[in-house]
Amino acid sequence: MLTDIVGYTAMTQKNESLALQLLQSHNELLRPAFQRHLGREIKTIGDAFLVEFESAVDAFLCALDIQDLLSKYNKNIPSKDMQIQIRVGVHWGEVVHQENDVFGNSVNICSRIQPLAPPGGICISERVYEKVKDKSPYPFQKLPTPELKNVSEQVEVYQVLLPGVSNVPPVQKGSISIKQRLAVLPLASIGLDDSDEYFADGVTEELISVLSNIKDLRVIARSSVMRYKGGVHDIPKVGKELSVGSILDGSIRKSGGNVRISLNVVNTETEEQIWGKNYDYELSNVFSIQSDIAKQVSKALKVKLRKSERTSIEKRQTESAVAYTLYLNGLFLLHKRTKQSMLEAAKYFEKSIAKDQNFARAYAGLANAYLLLGSHGYMDTMVAYPKAKEYVSKALDLDQNIVEAHNSLGFLLEAYYHDFAGARAEYEHALSLNPSNSEAHQWYAINLAISRDLTKAIEELERAKEIDPFSPQIGVLLGGFYGYGINDEEALRSWEDVLKFHPDNVSVYLSRGLFYARKLSKDLALADMKKALRLAWEPTRVECMLGYVYAVLGEREEAMKILREVQASAGREYVSPFYMAVLYLGLDELDNCMDYIQKSFDDKSVEMETILNDPVFEKVRADARLEPMLRKVGISMHPEKAQEPMVISENQ
Repeated sequence: MLTDIVGYTAMTQKNESLALQLLQSHNELLRPAFQRHLGREIKTIGDAFLVEFESAVDAFLCALDIQDLLSKYNKNIPSKDMQIQIRVGVHWGEVVHQENDVFGNSVNICSRIQPLAPPGGICISERVYEKVKDKSPYPFQKLPTPELKNVSEQVEVYQVLLPGVSNVPPVQKGSISIKQRLAVLPLASIGLDDSDEYFADGVTEELISVLSNIKDLRVIARSSVMRYKGGVHDIPKVGKELSVGSILDGSIRKSGGNVRISLNVVNTETEEQIWGKNYDYELSNVFSIQSDIAKQVSKALKVKLRKSERTSIEKRQTESAVAYTLYLNGLFLLHKRTKQSMLEAAKYFEKSIAKDQNFARAYAGLANAYLLLGSHGYMDTMVAYPKAKEYVSKALDLDQNIVEAHNSLGFLLEAYYHDFAGARAEYEHALSLNPSNSEAHQWYAINLAISRDLTKAIEELERAKEIDPFSPQIGVLLGGFYGYGINDEEALRSWEDVLKFHPDNVSVYLSRGLFYARKLSKDLALADMKKALRLAWEPTRVECMLGYVYAVLGEREEAMKILREVQASAGREYVSPFYMAVLYLGLDELDNCMDYIQKSFDDKSVEMETILNDPVFEKVRADARLEPMLRKVGISMHPEKAQEPMVISENQ
């Protein structure tokens, strides 16, 4: 049996004294439990225990005992920082004893199983499961077959479904075979002019969506595959870049209401065709064709469909070909992420709804358009977010299984209504529907960061990156979280990875520039901030942050000049009070900063995870005025003082 404390490494970097106290409490709690179950402590490895037992049953019962013990212990510890959560892995096999230590493949297998458990959870190998399945008071969940590092044999893993422990399927590196990882490359458009580009891209996205319903497949996200649009694909190279075992590609031809799709599934290692088929159909039959494609691909990849997955795949989204075409137009425009394209996308979704008022995905698209307009600062959040809430609620009334709608609702509950527990429930439900949804992992990570659980937040972002490896949003956020005092080297590496494929991404230069400013690396910081300013379409946010950097690096006059310019522009356009707060923070004008922090709470522009974790806001967190603001929305710098969030009525 191997145990490991969740988040211990991050805690030692933040507060070594507190971490050592927690480790001592952990050791005092666990060691008597080992003795009760006849376990022999082999060694400690930092915050981990390696323990040997005479039987698999003894090891399993000990694992249950210590998780129950810690659950009861944590209920009496008001400070979350001093609560103890561990992951436990149990395997049964032969070991070699040598000089009071144990060695062998079984030890390695146990060490690979243990990280698959959720915080507070237990994972066991199939060998253990066969010996304890009739002796457990709790049920089990078989995980997707993992590919364990440096383990040649196939090992099946089961999670013990303990009460109060997250049962979101793990989607981490090595947790699923590369053979079950699939990329759907953009369909080549034949005979389509530029005005029909939306159709090929839209059908590609819909195929990704329908295949993602199959939980034993990991389907690479749209944003990572679209970089392969156009040209001839080097299959082995693409397979290596995306870490996939198979690729689905092909072409599409549309003539009036008739469509022809030619598809192939190819093994990325051998370049052999696994499956291929041509489809000729009328646009009104698109959903039955997508359903057949999903069934054929799953069969070709030897992935068994569950009954619920088959039902989801076979669902007809709309009976109107016109509504569907308008919806694809909206999706195409929404991905451009400019203010004008988002507004145009909203119009297409509205037209789609006018053709079919029961088309749930069109409502979800419309909700997402307003959500993005608000979150990008293109529309007042007090206008955009209530509209998004109205449409996402309608989408879920029509269809409870739309993952994107659950994501959007989670975002709105968090950002607008400050219902963080409700948001977390939405993200976890989205992931239970579709573990391949990178956006759900990403937003779940932000929710975890608001709870100040950066270790688990980073784990979720790593899972998101595995599904969407070229996403600049995920890469920038991951670098930011690592940069919150967790691992500077990983932070810089994450940002460099983004720049390899997105050299003009504004956010990565902003994040890295702020990082360098904290390190007082003046030349590097200013170079990144000025590059961000040159690239920015909407410069006000960047100007505020550049002003902050100038101020903390001693260039106060330059910072004041920017402040005057931003104040002048505030009379003509919306300026986020959150970024005004950042600028005043750099100028060390804490009263003005706190005033704007309050305004950012009031107008919902506050970036909660940033305030609670970023070293930039260390002075803000130390200011007594922050705590009452946090408590009004149900969170606290001191968890025992948190209270229910303020309720905001639907018409606000």
